[in-house]
Amino acid sequence: MNVVEALEGTAARRGALLDAAISVFSRYGFKKTSMDDLARAAGLSRQGLYLHFPTKEALFKDAVLHAVATMQAAGRAALAREDRSIEERILGVFEAIHGHAVGPGTEHMNELIETATELVGPVLAELETNIVAEVTRVLRSSGVAAGWKDAGVSAKDLAENLYTASYGLKHQVSTHAAYRERMLVAVHIACRGRGSRKPPP
Repeated sequence: MNVVEALEGTAARRGALLDAAISVFSRYGFKKTSMDDLARAAGLSRQGLYLHFPTKEALFKDAVLHAVATMQAAGRAALAREDRSIEERILGVFEAIHGHAVGPGTEHMNELIETATELVGPVLAELETNIVAEVTRVLRSSGVAAGWKDAGVSAKDLAENLYTASYGLKHQVSTHAAYRERMLVAVHIACRGRGSRKPPP
């Protein structure tokens, strides 16, 4: 095994550990999660987990940063899918950000968001800003925003409203299918609400 393969293996193991931690924190919340819970989920002894992370707070910080990076990468990948329609691409980015936080097991989300803001800083707000900027760019470059110009609605206005709709829906629906169905309506309105009735490219 060469150095690159060794580093990739280490990164993959760390990613798997952080994914396991995210799952546990989501299930129990930050306060009720113990290092024993986290170690068990990661397939490590408690002492083994402490070799990687000295405290629960340190593990939570890295798990949040890992989750944000993963969501942002998935969102960008969805927007970059030029083999899909603009509506599918925009729906894909919001599914990457909010679609996983729908249904059973999300009752601790508010506590986790508050804890993330306290321990990590405004990373979730920065994620929102970045996603809105990416969606704004795609709405503009695809020509969707031009259809709203006469109404005084900008590409950024559309992107911000879509983000707000997505964030609200994740708290209102109980299944991913329901989230997708209702979010698709919001995307459809944004993409076809003004101008041509033909589907955008």
